[in-house]
Amino acid sequence: MRDLKNALWMVGRSRYRSRTERALALHLRGEARRDGLKLKSMNTRLEIEWYARDIHPWDRDDSQEKRSALFVRGSLDDTDAAITRLFQTLPEIDVIELTVLQQHSECTIMAGTVNRSAVAPDSRLSAGMRLWQRGIKYHSDGFRFEPLASIRQEESV
Repeated sequence: MRDLKNALWMVGRSRYRSRTERALALHLRGEARRDGLKLKSMNTRLEIEWYARDIHPWDRDDSQEKRSALFVRGSLDDTDAAITRLFQTLPEIDVIELTVLQQHSECTIMAGTVNRSAVAPDSRLSAGMRLWQRGIKYHSDGFRFEPLASIRQEESV
C-alpha cells in the first residue's frame, strides 16, 4: 500500500510540474519562436489559518485546569496531524505557512513555516516537540497557550 501511495504522490507532483512547464512554453500561444521559458526551480507555498478545536463536550465538566491542559494537548496533536495530512494530500506543496487561532479570542497560539524537505520529526517525541522541530512556534506551560502576537511584534522590531 505504501508503494502505491508513493507512486501516486510522484505522479501528482510530476503532473503539477508538467502543467507549470507547459504554462512557460510561450510558443504555444502562437509565437513564431519555438523556445519558451526554461524552468530552473519552483516552490509551491500554502498559507493556511485555522481555529483550534475546543475540548470534547464530555470533558467540559472537568476543572478549569484540566480543561486547559486538554485544550493545549489536543491543539498540539491536531496541528501535528494536520501538517502531516496536508503534505500527504497535496503533493505539489513544498512549504506550509500556518497560523492557529484560539476560537473565542482570535489570538494566535501557534504559527510557523514547515518545509516538506525538512527531516521528519521523531515519532517517539511528543506532538509539541515534533512541532518545534518542524519550525512551529508556540508558548505554553502545558496548561495554557500564551498569545504569539507580542512575539511577532518583537521579531519585526
